[in-house]
Amino acid sequence: MSGAFLKSLAFGVVVAASIGPIALLIIAMAAGRGLRLGSFAALGAALADFAYALLAFSAGALVLPLLVAQARAVRIGSALVLIVLAIAMIRRHFAARDTNPAASQRAAGALLPTFLLTLVNPMTLVIFAGFVPQLPLGGSLATAAMLAFGLFLGSLLIQLALAISGWLLGAALPGRGWRRSINLAGAIGVLAFGLTGLFSSM
Repeated sequence: MSGAFLKSLAFGVVVAASIGPIALLIIAMAAGRGLRLGSFAALGAALADFAYALLAFSAGALVLPLLVAQARAVRIGSALVLIVLAIAMIRRHFAARDTNPAASQRAAGALLPTFLLTLVNPMTLVIFAGFVPQLPLGGSLATAAMLAFGLFLGSLLIQLALAISGWLLGAALPGRGWRRSINLAGAIGVLAFGLTGLFSSM
């Protein structure tokens, strides 16, 4: 079973390593708002991967095909969530000129967006649907939980690496203006992903 655990952990690394809106969000948050909030954003994404893994590894054969069958609706919903989040980030950027952004946002405000976005990410559905048949689940909830935890660790490793990279980038640039600019650039990138996903699904 250790081989299956390592395969699950490696899969968590692969799932988290792709550069998309979630990675941009983590990097931008860490660069503009500090390592603490960036780490909570990373944890949110990894927890969503864990939730998907637990569902997929315990009842994936029944549930995932149904979700994949609704892939178009999931893509549209995900794109709308990205657009709304990006607009909120841009509005916050221009409304918080005189406040300390790292101090004005709580951990839940960093964790929830990445958690929810990872849950509605259509690529997560497709990737999990292809990976689940490769593991010896055997209908055991204990096995599913162990493999899901391995995937969570792999995902968290990459998400934290993204947060640290963003934080180092923000720390390397002089002044708060540069860090705020990175945050704004990340928001614009998330908006671009959302608009692209929406138009391609219509």
